[in-house]
Amino acid sequence: MMLFFALAALTIGPIPPEFQAQMRQVSWHRGCPVEIADLRQLDLQYLDFQSKPARGRLIVHKDVAREVAEIFSELFKRGFQIERMEPVEAFDGDDDRSMVANNTSAFNCRDITGRPGKFSNHSWGRAIDINPRINPYLKGDKVLPPEGRRYLDRSRVYPGGISAGSYIVELFAQHGWTWGGNWKDRQDYQHFEKPLRE
Repeated sequence: MMLFFALAALTIGPIPPEFQAQMRQVSWHRGCPVEIADLRQLDLQYLDFQSKPARGRLIVHKDVAREVAEIFSELFKRGFQIERMEPVEAFDGDDDRSMVANNTSAFNCRDITGRPGKFSNHSWGRAIDINPRINPYLKGDKVLPPEGRRYLDRSRVYPGGISAGSYIVELFAQHGWTWGGNWKDRQDYQHFEKPLRE
């Protein structure tokens, strides 16, 4: 029996078979550190950049599914804006294309940016990138996506922007997640993660 949990205007459930088939062609492959059976599909309500309710989907690990649902439910209540929210299958698993589209996403079995051969926490479904064009990755002169360069002034307020001390950073921290904007060697303003603790 498959169980679904309702929370506000969303559902949490196992990955449907037809979408599992898509994932096996795009975001999941042999050697990934997590099985598809350990992932969950979240159908979430969010406010778009016109402040209108919209529905999106995230794929996350089953161990964090409930808290991710609670976090995004609270973000919706607080009026935080998200431009779009689709699994990376919509972009053929291409993280660069997803970032340029300012797409909020979670699971993607891939390497850490700039560290080939080392799995990103996205590979476990334990990391989420939010509005990545507006909240770019920065290391030295490298900006990802390049279109995010116009948003590097983090003292400014951008719709869907994430800055130090902001409510969204504090909300994720309350659930034990860390924010890439606080990293010392690089800043990944879009990125939240809750790694496995061994």
